[in-house]
Amino acid sequence: MTGKELFDRYQLAALRHGLGSKEFHYGNILYQALQLEGEEKIFQLLEQAEKSGKRVELAYSVAAQDNRLDPDMAILV
Repeated sequence: MTGKELFDRYQLAALRHGLGSKEFHYGNILYQALQLEGEEKIFQLLEQAEKSGKRVELAYSVAAQDNRLDPDMAILV
């Protein structure tokens, strides 16, 4: 599957399972990550995550941690 297909699959699962579900939570993380990093990077991360069994998560850069800002990057965990 391509990164775009994976993203769409997770977004549909979020809608299907609804508010409060783990699928909804992960769909929101992916949407926020897309806003932060852009399509190309998130789609690549999703492809890597699928191959390695990892997940995309939001993280803080050093600058964001020091200033107590919102997460400002996406990583694989």
